[in-house]
Amino acid sequence: MPASGQSRYFAHSVGAGLYTGNNHFAGGIIYSPRFNFGVISSRSAFAIGTQLALGGSLRSSYNRYSGGNSTSFFMADVPLLVTYNYGTFATSGAHTRLGIFTGAGYGFHNGSRNINDVDEEEGITDQVHVSGPVFTTGCRFLIGHTSLGLHFSYLFNSNQYNPDIYGIGSAGLSYNIHAVRRGI
Repeated sequence: MPASGQSRYFAHSVGAGLYTGNNHFAGGIIYSPRFNFGVISSRSAFAIGTQLALGGSLRSSYNRYSGGNSTSFFMADVPLLVTYNYGTFATSGAHTRLGIFTGAGYGFHNGSRNINDVDEEEGITDQVHVSGPVFTTGCRFLIGHTSLGLHFSYLFNSNQYNPDIYGIGSAGLSYNIHAVRRGI
């Protein structure tokens, strides 16, 4: 009996994404596990999950020093999300050509950015530490016998560390890991 990559309650995908904010541009690998806690039908479910991304800041100052600490190239994006999923990949029984999802939660984003002529009195730093409410939406679609997902997210900055960054926008493309589908 073959192993299953998705149960009725658990789903996951892997992919890549881009992240942008004020003087900040980053890219990373995304892992998106999701637990369906409210299965409404074979094609519809509420879930709790994340779109965890690890990667690098693409426009950072690699040799810059800020307060005696070197700027890191590393980027991490960690949103905790509650989503509504409909259509393909919503559950293991969802055998449709197209699916959608939307959700909200709270997220954290850390990285670095390129800042020229930093004035210490302005409070602008080359470190990026953003946290606050996050919203996501996207679609999942079948191409042949595989399923891909496209997502868009926006993380609003509600902390005071980077007051000049209003938020972090992101887009990503993922491969949905699932058991072989029959009849499609």
